[in-house]
Amino acid sequence: MKTNKITKYLFKRQIVILGEMYLVTFLAIYILPLLLSIITGSLRSYSFGNILKNSPITGFFTFFMFIIATLSYENFKFLIQNGISRKTFFEAQITVYGLFILIGNTINLLYNYLIYTPMAHRSNFDLFMAVYAKFFNHELTSVGAHFIFSALILVTMTLIGMTIGSFLSLFSRTWQRIILVATPIIGGVTLIYIFSALRTSSFKMTWVETFAEFIFGYHRSGIFNPFPMMGFMLIVNIALLVIIRYLFSKKQLKRE
Repeated sequence: MKTNKITKYLFKRQIVILGEMYLVTFLAIYILPLLLSIITGSLRSYSFGNILKNSPITGFFTFFMFIIATLSYENFKFLIQNGISRKTFFEAQITVYGLFILIGNTINLLYNYLIYTPMAHRSNFDLFMAVYAKFFNHELTSVGAHFIFSALILVTMTLIGMTIGSFLSLFSRTWQRIILVATPIIGGVTLIYIFSALRTSSFKMTWVETFAEFIFGYHRSGIFNPFPMMGFMLIVNIALLVIIRYLFSKKQLKRE
């Protein structure tokens, strides 16, 4: 019962942020170019249709879910200070993010199928359509699998955001800044080393190629099977949930 109340509270609080995101996105993508065209006297070159069919709606929502999941400490702090347990907050927040993903994923696919594809005359608007759509013979089955596939991607990005936010919340603000600065540098150096090593004949990683082909569902026919990738994302998401639940149990309120 308490979890339902907290879920409703978080949903009402965060749905406003979601609405603001869509509003800002609309203003930035559609209205701002119009105003700039009027100011610069280039109104003739302004095309609402071109902007509409090239709008990165999916990317904005994915980024939004990642950011809002990363910055969840303030809600955690407020509710914990008001007697809500970590378990209740965790379950309520996961439920709210799940509802957001259902809403956002539906809007994304409706936009891409009903607006982008007819106007741009291109159907390869995301990874699934570019790689996996040919696997299905029935269009309705393809759309259903597409919805699940894109939802799993959103879930993965959201849980990665929660993992990062929960992990950083264990440290002081000073250590948070150090970690945020050091991680990209260490990651960048590591990637440079790996790519450099892959160019040399002394460093063979054929198992990586084999594993990647399996995960991506590669087949000699050239038709990719989406189910290995969907299964892999599901396993990753379950693992992330376990990690996040553990990190939530270790979260402490910080002294301001």
